[in-house]
Amino acid sequence: MNTAAKPGIAAAGTFTLDVVAASMVTVLGEAAPGRSVTVAPYGQVLEALHDPGGVLLAGTGVNVLLLRPEDFARGEGLGDRADAMVDELVAALGGVPDRSAATWFVAVTPSSPATAEDAELARWTRRAAERITATAEATPGMYPIALDGVAERYEVAEIHDEYADRIGHLPYSDEYCEAVATWLVRQAVSSWGKPKKVIVLDCDNTLWTGICGEDGPTGVKVGEARRWLQEFMLAQRADGKLLCLCSRNNQEDVEEVFARNSGMVLAWGDVTAHRIGWNPKALSLAELAVELDLALSSFVFVDDDPVECASVRAQLPEVTVVELSRAEERIRGQIEHTWAFDQLSVTEEDRLRADWYSTRRERVALRETSTDYQDFLDRCAIEVSFTELTDDGLDRAAQLTARTTQFNLAGEVYSVPRLRALLTGDGQGWTVRVRDRFGDYGTVGLVVAGQRGDVVELPVFLMSCRVLNRRVEDEVLRFVAGHADRLGARTLLLPLRPTARNAPARMFVEQLTGALPGAKDAPSTVSVPVRDWVPQLTRR
Repeated sequence: MNTAAKPGIAAAGTFTLDVVAASMVTVLGEAAPGRSVTVAPYGQVLEALHDPGGVLLAGTGVNVLLLRPEDFARGEGLGDRADAMVDELVAALGGVPDRSAATWFVAVTPSSPATAEDAELARWTRRAAERITATAEATPGMYPIALDGVAERYEVAEIHDEYADRIGHLPYSDEYCEAVATWLVRQAVSSWGKPKKVIVLDCDNTLWTGICGEDGPTGVKVGEARRWLQEFMLAQRADGKLLCLCSRNNQEDVEEVFARNSGMVLAWGDVTAHRIGWNPKALSLAELAVELDLALSSFVFVDDDPVECASVRAQLPEVTVVELSRAEERIRGQIEHTWAFDQLSVTEEDRLRADWYSTRRERVALRETSTDYQDFLDRCAIEVSFTELTDDGLDRAAQLTARTTQFNLAGEVYSVPRLRALLTGDGQGWTVRVRDRFGDYGTVGLVVAGQRGDVVELPVFLMSCRVLNRRVEDEVLRFVAGHADRLGARTLLLPLRPTARNAPARMFVEQLTGALPGAKDAPSTVSVPVRDWVPQLTRR
């Protein structure tokens, strides 16, 4: 793909964006080469929200709105005009999903010191900000971007520039504009990439200070920096990341620290998997990837040892390596500025991931005691349910298209607006949820169907690797076949784009057609007669 054709960032604001835009260009050029930055004309936020050919509505990348509510009262003060402009803005934002294929970021910027001193204006500004944020939160494909901690994160001394605000409507210092630009680009890059799934942590001089095999379980220190690091990692786990350990130690020594050191925040039960021993760490990471059935490109490795980090970089270049600073006072800043930990949105299923992996051993044990694979599936008591895809489920659905690589027939990544567009007219979609005797897998699949005459096409047909080899894909196809039968359709069409990663999807195609597509084959369309699957449905 030509990187120059990749969608970029379009911005509009209620104040002059020259410094913000210039900084965005610089940061984006380093972080995501080939993506551009365009800016709506000064003072034309509302116009840009109504112009179908303008930089916002015509864009397919990330649209950024920087809104300082007091600017709607600039010049004429509070009154009907300011209220009407906020009303118009809120109405336009709510209508965005019907008119735009972009992902939208809405950032309410800090009020000026003068506004803070005017009680009436401060109240009005606060109410306007709350309305704007609430609308952004409720609108599919739109994300409110908080700027509260940006100044602290980027060590900005002065936020406001009252003189530049008066003469050029440049309300913020260059330093603050640069910080905001960096933060917004960082969020945009997060929206374009696949979130990391696994964080692999060293132990000695990473989770704690000292060497547990020499200093003992209570002799190693968990000071302020290490405690903050553990709290950060625990929050990452809550957001769906799997925490693993990779340490050159005796396992008993490491377990003793978790059990006996009162400074520990992380518990042994928070660890999904580990490799504690004396093997090379690159080998241990590769083994963890096999155990978890996740690609190494979804791994972040955190270690203080520069030799270990260099070795992993050389042998496993797909792994993101964070060489932790040995200066404890620098650890927090380093981690907070590591983009690999970013995740634009967190769903219920993200939060279920770590708990689901904790039951893997129980499933393996059941498999080993089952007479055959069908007996194993029967004893798992797998339940598959379908929920029609609506605006409320679009965030999770878009996430699935970005993260699912193994069982993803078309291999297409969809933004929320693009998914929503598939549901217009005759399009329908369903999310797939799976449970078994061990717990809830969460929403793990997505299928979207669109009718064309006597054909139903499935542009999206995917499932998480967590439910592979559970025959859930058969249940999904039966469900869709029943839908097609009710519409009077005779054929299902499944677009296929073979990749090295989607072998399970290609094997499913082999089940359907008798021919196994190769990883390097050209994209094609698989035709499935509806009648072959409808008789297997349980009719009521």
